Amino acid sequence: MTSDRFDTVRPTGLLGRGFVAWTRLCLRAGGLVVLAAVVLAVAAGAWTARSLGYKVNRTDLLDPHSDYARLWTDYVTEFGDHEDAVVVVEGPNRAAVIRVLEEVSAEVSRDGALFGEVLHEVDLSRIRSKGLHYLPVTDLEAIDRFLEHAAPLLDGGWSQLRVGTMVGGLAAQLAVPADAAAGGEPPAKALERYVECLLDSLETGTAGADGRRDHAPSPWPGMPASLSTLHDLASQHLLAKDGRLGFVLLRLARHAGGFAGASAATDELRRLVRLVASRHPDCSVGLTGLPVMEDDEMRSSQSSMLWASVLSMAAVIVVIVAGFGGVRHALLANGVLCIGMAWAFAWATAAVGHLNILSVTFTVTLIGVGIDYGTYYVARYLEARRQGLGCEDALLETGAAVGPGILTGAVTTAVAFFSAALTSFVGVAELGLIAGGGILLCAAAELLVLPAAIALVDRGPLGRSIPEPVPVHTWIAPLLRQPRFVALAVMAGTLAVASGLHDLDYDHNLLNMQPEGLESVAVEKKLLDESDQSVWYALSMADSREELLARKARLLALPSVERVDEIASLLPGDEEQKRPLIERIRQRLATLPERPPEIPVDRVDQLGETLAWAQAEAARLPGALRSAWYLERTRDTLRRMGPAECYHALASFQQRSAGDLVSRLHALAAVADPAPPSLDDLPENLVHRFVGSTGRHLLKIYGRGDIWNFHALERFVHDVRGVDSRATGHPVQAYEASLEMKRSYEQAALSALVVIFAVLWLDFRHLGHSLLAALPLALGMLQTLGLMGLVGIDLNPANVIGIPLILGIAVDYGVHIVHDARERPGPYMISASTANAVLVDALTTILGFGALMVASHRGLESLGRLLTLGVTACTVTSLVLIPAIFVLLRGRAPAPAAAAGQAADVAA
Repeated sequence: MTSDRFDTVRPTGLLGRGFVAWTRLCLRAGGLVVLAAVVLAVAAGAWTARSLGYKVNRTDLLDPHSDYARLWTDYVTEFGDHEDAVVVVEGPNRAAVIRVLEEVSAEVSRDGALFGEVLHEVDLSRIRSKGLHYLPVTDLEAIDRFLEHAAPLLDGGWSQLRVGTMVGGLAAQLAVPADAAAGGEPPAKALERYVECLLDSLETGTAGADGRRDHAPSPWPGMPASLSTLHDLASQHLLAKDGRLGFVLLRLARHAGGFAGASAATDELRRLVRLVASRHPDCSVGLTGLPVMEDDEMRSSQSSMLWASVLSMAAVIVVIVAGFGGVRHALLANGVLCIGMAWAFAWATAAVGHLNILSVTFTVTLIGVGIDYGTYYVARYLEARRQGLGCEDALLETGAAVGPGILTGAVTTAVAFFSAALTSFVGVAELGLIAGGGILLCAAAELLVLPAAIALVDRGPLGRSIPEPVPVHTWIAPLLRQPRFVALAVMAGTLAVASGLHDLDYDHNLLNMQPEGLESVAVEKKLLDESDQSVWYALSMADSREELLARKARLLALPSVERVDEIASLLPGDEEQKRPLIERIRQRLATLPERPPEIPVDRVDQLGETLAWAQAEAARLPGALRSAWYLERTRDTLRRMGPAECYHALASFQQRSAGDLVSRLHALAAVADPAPPSLDDLPENLVHRFVGSTGRHLLKIYGRGDIWNFHALERFVHDVRGVDSRATGHPVQAYEASLEMKRSYEQAALSALVVIFAVLWLDFRHLGHSLLAALPLALGMLQTLGLMGLVGIDLNPANVIGIPLILGIAVDYGVHIVHDARERPGPYMISASTANAVLVDALTTILGFGALMVASHRGLESLGRLLTLGVTACTVTSLVLIPAIFVLLRGRAPAPAAAAGQAADVAA
C-alpha cells in the first residue's frame, strides 16, 4: 500500500496524472506487466530474425524519384544490376600473367552456382572467317584488282608465271644491304636472300602485242600490311601495363534481401584466388570490384556494430552501476532496455523491412540513448527512497515528477530523427524513421515496464538496501559561486574553439571511409596509382552503332576521360560497299588449287635479256643507280653459277614463290565469308555486358586520374554530361548522392532545430525556458565542429548524420535541468538526482557512441568521434552553463551540505 504522505502530493498536468495512474497499475499487477512485455519482446525478436533484411548496395540509399536514380533504373532495366567482381593479376611478363588468368578462369568456371559470365579473354575465333569485313574499302578494291590480274593463274595458267615477270618488282622495291655491298656473301646464299625478298615483290604479267610482258606493279605487297589487322581477330586477353597486368571479370551470386549478400560467392572466390596464387609465387593476385567492396564494407560494418554494441552495453552497465552506487537498479534498467530494443527491431522490420549501411548504426543509438530514460527514472526513484519514501510512494512520486520530462526528452530526440525521415535521401530517411520509432519504444519500455520491474524487486528484502549515488551536484556547486565568470568563460571558450571552423573540411571520398588494409580497396588504389585503371566508370547508352561511335569520339576528346570501352566497333560498317566486293573476291578464289603445280623455269640464256630490261626499268625509279648496281651484282652472281646450280636455284625459288602465293590466297579465302559479322559471332558473356535486352549499346567511360577524389569526380561527371546528359553509373550516382546526402543532413538538422524548439515550447510554455534548454545545443555544436577543425577530423558522408543525432540527444540534458529548476522556485541549486542522472546519462551516451571508435570501418569510427565530441561538449555546457544562468537570475541556493540536512529534516 502507498503511504498517506504521497497522497498529499498531487501531480499537476495531464501527463503527470497519467503516469501516476499507470504506476498504480504496475503496483497492483507488476508481474503481469513484466510478463506481457517479455512475451512481446520474444515474439518481436523471433519475427525480426525471420523477416529483417539487409541491403548492401549503395544504390539502395538513393532517392528513387530523383532524376539520376531514374537514369540508373533505366540502365538496370536494360542491362540488369549485376556488377563485375575483378580478379587482378600482376606478373613479371605477359606469358606469366596469361597463365594465371587462364587458371583463375578455369577454377571459377567450374562453379556455375556462385559465379557467372566469367571473362578473361575475348574469343573472336568465330568472327575470323569474316575478317575481310574489317579492311577498308580501298584495300578490298586493291585485293579484288590483284585477283583480277591473277585470274590466269587462278584459272590454271601457272605456266605464265616466270622469273622474268618478277625481277622488275625486285628492282623497284629492294635496297642494297650493307653486307651485300661488301661483296663477301657466297653467290648461292645471296641468291637465296634475293629470292626471299622477291616474295614481297610478286608480280603477274600478261603478254603484249609485241610478245613482251607488261609489268604492272601488283597490289599484293600492300596486302600483308592490310591483312595484319586480321591477326587481332583471335583471342584477346584483358591486359594492361604491356601485358604485366591482367584481369578476370565475373558476376557473383547474391542472396536477395538477407545479410549474406554476395558473401558466399566472395568467400569462395577468395579461396580459389589464394589457391591459384600459391601455384604462381612470381605473380600477385588480388580481388576488387564494387560487389566485393560492398560486401567487404557490409561485413566490416556488421562486425564493427556487433563489437560496438557489446562494448557499449558493457560500458553502459558499468557507468550506471558506478553512478548509482549499486548493481540492482542498473541491471533492471538495462534489462528493460533490452525489451525496448526488441520492440525497436520489430518496428524496423515493420516500418522499413531492412537495414542499410547507415541505419545499421541505430543499434548503438538505442543503447546509448535508450538507457537515458531508465537512468533519469532510477536516479529520481533512488533520491525519493533516500528521502525516506517507501518503494510504492517513491515510484508514484517518480512517475509524477520525471515522467513528463522523460517523455518530452524522448519526443524531442525522436522528432530529431523523424525529421531526417522527411529528407529525400533514402539512406538517411530510413535511419531517421527506424531510430525515431526505436527511441520512442525504448522510452516507453523504461516508463511503462521499469516501474513494474522495480516494484517486483524492491518490495522484497532487496529493497531495504538503497545505494548511494555519486554526488555530482557537489562537484558543480563550487562553480556556481561565480556564475557570471562561469557563463563568460563558457562563451569565451566557445568562441575560441569555434575558430577551428574555417579548417573543417568535408571529405566526399568513399574509399577513405573503408577499413584500413581492406584488400578490395588496396587493389583499387593500386590500380589507380600504377595504371590509371579503376573499377569505377560512367555509363552511356546509345540506340544505334553510329550514335555510339560518334559519342565515343567526343568522349575520348575530353581531358578527364582516360578510355571508353564498347563492342560496337567490333562490328564493321560500310557493309553496302564491302559485301559485293567480298562476294566477288570469294568467287575469284573458288578455283584455287590445294597445292601449287610444277612451274616451268626460264632458260638461263634468257636471264641476261630479262635482267637488262629490269635494269632499264629500275633506271626510271627513285634510287635507280643503287638498284641498277644491285641488279648488276645479281647478274654477275648468276653468271658465276654453273647451269645446273642456277637451274636448281631458280626452280626451287619459283616453286617456293608459287607455294607462298597459294598459301596466301588460301588465307585470303579463309577470311572471305561475305556474311557480315554480327553480335552472334561475339562471346555471349561479352555481349551481355555491352548490349541490352532491347538492343541498346553501352559505353563504359573511365576517368583519368583518381575520380574517387571529389574534385576529379566533379570534373569527370560535368564533362561526361556535357556529351550525354543522360549518362549514369556509379561515379555519377556517387557525385549526386554525396551532394544530396549533404543537403539531406543539413535539412534534417534545420528541421530538427525547428521541431525541437516547438516541442520545448509546448512543454515549458515559456520562451525563456525553451531558449535556455536549447542553448547547450547551439554552443555545443559550435564547440564540436570547431574542435573537429582544430584536430583534423573531417566531416564525411558517414559521420555527418551525427549532427542531427547530437541535436536530438543532447537536448535532453537541458530539458531535465530546466525541469529541475522549475520544480524548485527561489534560489537555485541543481538537485542531486538531476545532476547525477544527467552525468550518468551523458556518460552512457558517450561510451555507447564512443564504442564506435573501435570500429575498423573508418566511416563508423569517425561517426563515433563526432558523437563523442558533440555529446561531451553539450553535456559540459548543460551542467555548467544552465545552472549558472539560473543562479544569476534567481540567486544561489544553500550549499549542498545544508541542503542535504534540510532534506533529512523533511524526511524525518
